[in-house]
Amino acid sequence: MNNKDWFTTLDQNAHIHITETVKQKILPLKIVFPSHYARIYSQEAARNDIELHPDELLNSEMLSEKVVHHVINLASCTERAIIAIENEDSKTLREVLEETKQLRNELDELRKVVYEDALTKSYSRKWLEDVYLSNDKLSMNQKGTLVLIDLNKFKEINDTHGHNIGDKVLTYVADKLKESGGHVVRYGGDEFLVLFDTKESALTITKKFAAMVQRFGQISFKMDTANFKIGFSYGVMTFDKGSQLSHVIDAADKEMYRHKRG
Repeated sequence: MNNKDWFTTLDQNAHIHITETVKQKILPLKIVFPSHYARIYSQEAARNDIELHPDELLNSEMLSEKVVHHVINLASCTERAIIAIENEDSKTLREVLEETKQLRNELDELRKVVYEDALTKSYSRKWLEDVYLSNDKLSMNQKGTLVLIDLNKFKEINDTHGHNIGDKVLTYVADKLKESGGHVVRYGGDEFLVLFDTKESALTITKKFAAMVQRFGQISFKMDTANFKIGFSYGVMTFDKGSQLSHVIDAADKEMYRHKRG
């Protein structure tokens, strides 16, 4: 992606200031992935009231190159370890062990980049695909319960108070959803999925979210000069192994709109 395209709407002086700030923040980091830069830049942009979509900064080709680099390193470490074991070369084995530990740390960072939503720190749709879906990326690979969450009047909050406040609302809601004990996925915009395994019944889960909605209704939120309430609607739907994700979400969506009308 061309840098010129990224910043056509940004004020040049603000961009220079943000870039210098980001440089200082990434200096102490041993590993800097493209999305690290995107995440830090978007945070600084938000502080300067500049609207920026983090996904526009992440070049998937750059991420793919990083993955290939790790795979090559892993293959090299494995090959050297096999030769060292065959030759009983303890020195080389120790070196390979240290390299493998470092590689594991880098892979953990990479996994976080791929599986974490940059804004809310909840799981990404990629995580959902890899953990809950079969190889066809369409059907569920296990039983469980899905909760579809949709924020009420979120567009109104964005339009009235600005995207900076809107982002804070999304982050706050995601943190509260995590308290339910389920796996929280930012599905898109102001929509979240919360997934539970079979240890909890749909009735118990429904009661949890009904109580959460009540708590939200009793709180007024104040951010800077803004004063408002946050509400959300939810739909709970159980699923079996082999269930189509789209069908489960559609069913949860219908339940959610019944809740909205109620």
